[in-house]
Amino acid sequence: MSDKLEKYLSKGKEGRKDDTILITADGEDWSVRRLTTIEVRRSYELAYEENGDPKESFNEIDVMIVKATEHEFDWNNTELLKAYKCISKYELPPRLLDNPADYAELSKAVNKFQETKDALLKEAKNSSSKTEKQAG
Repeated sequence: MSDKLEKYLSKGKEGRKDDTILITADGEDWSVRRLTTIEVRRSYELAYEENGDPKESFNEIDVMIVKATEHEFDWNNTELLKAYKCISKYELPPRLLDNPADYAELSKAVNKFQETKDALLKEAKNSSSKTEKQAG
């Protein structure tokens, strides 16, 4: 067997390791999970009607936000859906995060996970090095 085939066979057998980052939106910490290619594809499928028209009540970013945060946040909570007068959990992100800046933070994180992660790591490095200089 080729090395490439072995690599993907072992990767498939070991299961998924979730890569997450912490984003602050609306004064809350949100754990955002990196979406897989299949999940991103599924997000687009869910956001459009069969004829290709976009759904009226949510878009693909709303779906991605739900998928990337549902490991820690109960988007299916009946009381939450009723409180915001939603039929689908995918309608909730822009309603919960009604400040465009907060919605944008989560949107950027799910859309550009690696860039966001790198920026957060760089920010953490810079702030910790300032602290070391201040202490010295």
